[in-house]
Amino acid sequence: MVKFEVSAPGKVILHGEHSVVYGKPAVAGVVQVRNTLTLEENDDQCMLICFPKIGLDNLHISLEAINKFLAICWEKYGAIEFPEGLNHDVFLEEVKNFVQETVKEGGKDFLDSIKLNSLSAVFYLLLGIFIEGQIRSVRKGIKIDLKTEMSVGAGLGSSASFGVCLAATFYLLARLVKQESYLDDYNGLTEMQQHDIKQKISSWAFQSEKIMHGNPSGLDNTICTFGNVVKFYKGRPPVDIKLTCSLPILLVDSGVSRSTAKLVENVVDLRKRHPKIVDNVLEAMKYLVEDAVDILEHITHISDTENFNKLENLVSMNNNLLRTLGVSHPALEKIFMIAEKYGFHAKLSGAGGGGFAMILLPSWNIQEMKNFRQLKDDLEMNNFQWILTGLGGEGLTFKSL
Repeated sequence: MVKFEVSAPGKVILHGEHSVVYGKPAVAGVVQVRNTLTLEENDDQCMLICFPKIGLDNLHISLEAINKFLAICWEKYGAIEFPEGLNHDVFLEEVKNFVQETVKEGGKDFLDSIKLNSLSAVFYLLLGIFIEGQIRSVRKGIKIDLKTEMSVGAGLGSSASFGVCLAATFYLLARLVKQESYLDDYNGLTEMQQHDIKQKISSWAFQSEKIMHGNPSGLDNTICTFGNVVKFYKGRPPVDIKLTCSLPILLVDSGVSRSTAKLVENVVDLRKRHPKIVDNVLEAMKYLVEDAVDILEHITHISDTENFNKLENLVSMNNNLLRTLGVSHPALEKIFMIAEKYGFHAKLSGAGGGGFAMILLPSWNIQEMKNFRQLKDDLEMNNFQWILTGLGGEGLTFKSL
């Protein structure tokens, strides 16, 4: 029986929030806060979905129902190029109808938008990848079990990481149906061959992102697949930044949910009222990103005090520019005040208005430092949850179990 595990990281935007909307560069990187999805075949005649973080625990879908729908999709889509040639909206509507007709558990109000979109992503990718792989049925029962270290909708790229895990899981399952040694053989492929496989997985994960967000940039699924740190412009492929050391950061959850679209709209309105001022702020953000990229490419160790101090300055400067755009929040300001009290530099990450704050740390041995212990205690006293992690590192990984 097949059993394997895939894992994909979350991500943060380090610099360039909001200004990227106006054609300026931004810097983003993975953080080692991960989604992990385990697939295990069995002799049951169903798919068992265990996504407890979003309220989908021990959800059974019969293989008969799945294979019946797969046969219908084969008739309609078997001859097209996947996923590029697929009419996304039409196929998604059919998948959503299947989910709503098939999932009867929990009553009529069970399928809220998060559950419906998550299950739609599951079956969109399963069916699409199986048809692309010329596989006409799910032959064995499967259990898919999601473990996550991320909060949904908090700005850490949780949906992209989820989509990468789903796409990789069904891509690998489709290959293992035809070639039992596929996972072992993967390790013997060239770097370029492995890159091409990950690119295909990322392209499928992008379809999941479209289900979750409507019109994503493609950045999040790319970063979560390939890892590391990138510089990017809206509408262009991201460019790797050759980060030679992982930077320790503390991610602090403000506990405040927010609408990215609404915050972007607020900045648009502010720019209409004060175009010269806002344009100069956005231009300053561009130069800040360029400085940050230059430092990141040259810093070889966090003990490089001169460059690390420059990074700290950029964190504070960027946060003040974002405050100027009106995208902070009282909960975030409380986090910033606590960080500054103990000598740390902090900024909001992502759209702002809530979500996560990011605190740059000067050492991986931070637990031994008195001011860090004071920082941690003060955050906890104010009911802020935090995650100690690093910027940069691995993207998608998978292994046999």
